[in-house]
Amino acid sequence: MGQEFRRFKRKIRVGAILRAVLFGLSLGVMTVAGLWLWAKLTMAEADFVRFAVIAAVPAVVGMGIWLILLWPTDRRLARRLDRSLSLGEKVQTMVAFRDDTGDMAALQRMDTERILSETPKRRVKGTATWLFIGLPILAVLCMVGTVLVPAKEPEAPPPVVDNNFYLSPWQEQALLDLIEEVRTSEMQEEPREGVVKQLESLLIQLKSIKKETSMKEAVVATIVKMDEIVENYNSCDLLAKALGQSLTEEVRTLGAAIGSLKALLIGDRMNLLSEALLADGGRELAVEMGAALAVALESCSVTPTHETYAALSAWAEALSAVTADTTDDAIGDLVAEADEAINAAVFLEATNAGVCEDAIYRLLTIFGLKTEDLPADMLTDPDDPSVGGSTDKDDDEDDKVHAGGLGTGEMIYGSNDMIYDPETGKYVPYGEVLKHYYDRITEQLVDGNLSPELEELLSDYFAILFNGDPSKQD
Repeated sequence: MGQEFRRFKRKIRVGAILRAVLFGLSLGVMTVAGLWLWAKLTMAEADFVRFAVIAAVPAVVGMGIWLILLWPTDRRLARRLDRSLSLGEKVQTMVAFRDDTGDMAALQRMDTERILSETPKRRVKGTATWLFIGLPILAVLCMVGTVLVPAKEPEAPPPVVDNNFYLSPWQEQALLDLIEEVRTSEMQEEPREGVVKQLESLLIQLKSIKKETSMKEAVVATIVKMDEIVENYNSCDLLAKALGQSLTEEVRTLGAAIGSLKALLIGDRMNLLSEALLADGGRELAVEMGAALAVALESCSVTPTHETYAALSAWAEALSAVTADTTDDAIGDLVAEADEAINAAVFLEATNAGVCEDAIYRLLTIFGLKTEDLPADMLTDPDDPSVGGSTDKDDDEDDKVHAGGLGTGEMIYGSNDMIYDPETGKYVPYGEVLKHYYDRITEQLVDGNLSPELEELLSDYFAILFNGDPSKQD
């Protein structure tokens, strides 16, 4: 092949590569513009690094397709030269007979080379020039258009309407009933007085509050303070944490049972411990456990006079005093006394927690609040789906940590009769059905669709149902 033909081939192949690069880059730019426009319209975050990685795919594919379809082979180049220079098929003939050694073929090649040498390279027209020029312009226009398109702003949230609040006679009476129930509950004196003061303070605040938002803030603040009062007074959590760090397994398991506030679990642990103490090596285990229990109590910040701390401290002393001569009966008596003392102390704290939790849920019901309005993870009620608790009734109750402890302060109802519950098909205590009935009616009252006169009648009605008719009491 002649020198002049190779000169044209180098020039056109370089042009083909440049066209392929521009074609691929144009596809990549349009892809980035499209992705950016999508991000603006959907309010998504524009990640240009990711956009560039995605755009690299069409860019590379576009360059490859361009080169495959339009790469100037010898035959393609010969056709272009003949067409651009109006040479008929002179260059194609030269390429076709390039290996022919005959005189005619040699003369033809020489003549063709002469014509090519006299022809400027710029006279050869490029392939798909319109696409080579138009596509980059289109890519630039796409990018400019995307830059000019304003990003879609998120819709402004609807204005918060702060409804007016008026403490209805029914709500006031319900809160007074709740205060009285807490005051007469079996809660220990110190936390009981603290919770009652918080409820009384809330009642005073609500009489002057005019907006619903302020009402909710006041109720939530009262609930948080009530919970803090009981948490700060009760010691089982701190004791369970201290015992849980002991190196002795028996102390750790006892701590977990105490932290659960469950009498059955504590009793099970004490029964297992009794069997271990009566077995071979049980006397040594008693001394070891007594020492470990004493060390754990010393590391705890609970006041030594606190009932649960005192019961555990007495149990530690009793275990430490066990000797090889201690009889099995004496061991049994020690375990029984400790079981009774620890359970009695834990029962007090469980009652504190139970009364407080019941008061909290009553407040939520009276004022139409939900647990979502409280600080995260503050309360869970496994038996009340309406406040976000679990609805699974098949769980083993002994495996649940009792959120409210062992007691709820023995609420006094107007009757102690057993009545038929159509939902369960069983006879249940009067107060159990009354509570569900009260909650259902409360939901209707909170909506504010009833007249003040009807609200007052319902308030008196429930006061009698809960506490009995005062006119018939001695």
